[in-house]
Amino acid sequence: MAEQHDSELTERLQVTIDACLRGELAPNVALMRLLIEASHADEIESALLSSPQAIEENNVAEVRALWQRSKSAWHLVKTILNEADHRPGPDSANPAHWAATFDRMAEISPEAGVALYSLGSADLLEAATTSIVGRLRAWDLARPDHVVLDLGCGIGRVAAALAGGVRFVVGTDISGRMLAVARQRCAAYRNVLLLQTSGRDLAPLASDVFDLVLAVDTFPYLVLGGSGLVEEHLREARRVLKPGGSLVMFNFAYAETDDSVFRGLVSDAGLAPVRIGTRDLAWWDGITYHVRRAG
Repeated sequence: MAEQHDSELTERLQVTIDACLRGELAPNVALMRLLIEASHADEIESALLSSPQAIEENNVAEVRALWQRSKSAWHLVKTILNEADHRPGPDSANPAHWAATFDRMAEISPEAGVALYSLGSADLLEAATTSIVGRLRAWDLARPDHVVLDLGCGIGRVAAALAGGVRFVVGTDISGRMLAVARQRCAAYRNVLLLQTSGRDLAPLASDVFDLVLAVDTFPYLVLGGSGLVEEHLREARRVLKPGGSLVMFNFAYAETDDSVFRGLVSDAGLAPVRIGTRDLAWWDGITYHVRRAG
């Protein structure tokens, strides 16, 4: 049984390395996946040295170099994963459970708590955030006259990155400790407002206000909470959007999403699909779902 387990582990690690060799994963994302899968830190080194091709290829060499600089990420990733169980369970539908979870993660590592692929590095998190904001601007969704809702804003990294290029940003989150970090990060921006919300709806926000509702790794937790929370937040997103405004989700669920089910959900909420299930980011394997309020 031990030999079978070792063989299966080696295969899973090799899948990640092969994806990196094909250029499908950024080095930090590849290392995060290796850290998640491996049972011991030395298994990562062995996997990265498993073939001459892997040693010579630049992208895998970058993973090795990042691993050499980030040995502390082993403990950090395992600790964060232990704190945030992403499997459906009896507490998944309770926003207070996730608020407490993210409060703890803010204490452990604000960067890794909002983006495990940052490996706790402020520089990696900034690079990933810049990639997200760059895409939004390229899609003409973050213009100087735009008002943006950053739904599940965490430590305010996207709100701060957007603030200099839009009219106003409202960031909401259920975690008080994450918001405390966000307030420090966004203190210099007069056009950023941060609010703690219930996680059940967007009740504090007025209708027809926002040009963009942005949800970066937020909807997967609503999906874990059940279809009712998802449907409510899709309806609420439409309510607070201006006619023609966009809801952009980077990751809708951590499990594979049936496009027909997604289309049905957004149609029921009065939203029209623009982009479904595309991979558009350089530093993160987040999947884009872009829908729009027609009227």
